[in-house]
Amino acid sequence: MNEHSRKIVIVTGASSGIGQQTALAFARRGDAVVLAARRAERLETVAAGCRAAGAQTLIVPTDVAQRGQVQALADRTIEAFGRIDVLVNNAGYGMFGAAADLDEAALRRIFDVNFFGVWYGLAAVAPVMVRQGGGHIFNVSSVIGKRGTPLHGGYCATKFAVSGLTESARVELRPHRVWVTLVCPALTATAFFDADTMTGRSGRMRRHGYYRFQTPQSVAAAIVRTAGRYRPQLVLTGGGKLLALLAAIAPGLTDRMMERYRRDLVEAMGEDR
Repeated sequence: MNEHSRKIVIVTGASSGIGQQTALAFARRGDAVVLAARRAERLETVAAGCRAAGAQTLIVPTDVAQRGQVQALADRTIEAFGRIDVLVNNAGYGMFGAAADLDEAALRRIFDVNFFGVWYGLAAVAPVMVRQGGGHIFNVSSVIGKRGTPLHGGYCATKFAVSGLTESARVELRPHRVWVTLVCPALTATAFFDADTMTGRSGRMRRHGYYRFQTPQSVAAAIVRTAGRYRPQLVLTGGGKLLALLAAIAPGLTDRMMERYRRDLVEAMGEDR
């Protein structure tokens, strides 16, 4: 990619998983990458990989739950590069538990990160992209932001909210040539499953064969391929597409499938108890 066509890309949650791999994929393409996450030391490692690929790289430690920090991320990018071509709103984490039993403070916190963090990013970069005549915003939701699953109600709620926000913004910004794409990965082999109440669950579920994980590299590749092209959403696996379709046309059948999934999940979770 030559200098004229180089894109300026912000990736939140860039310290690991999908965010890390997306930043590296854009870097290998020749784009400039701005890395945002709370853990500056981990961002340094990712930045080294991006620079080794020849990409100009900027680190901006950011807590996406803080609107001022997200606005500062956009401002720093403009100061350094003069424009913002792509934002990948990726930062987020999980929550596990029955919907009626969730801790209120924990539920508010996950909305601060998973939903408001996305909205803060959208609100910060959309005016920039409108002024410059175009851009692309990727909001990372989930397949279970299209169909709720048992014992993930809090997380699903945040991702449903991201889906609704994205669909509205997509129509509002399209006349300005600002594309807004909803990204719906299936279960992805990342540190997501090692956080908070998710600890240890991925290993047990893998042993039982209930989860089939896609790689963060495959999600990153889909995002990079789509950058600059109008595409409403990316549902990244056949199973994810089937689940979304069944949820829309056969909710009762899907409920019965989810009940079996709930029983299997509880059985797997009880293995070490």
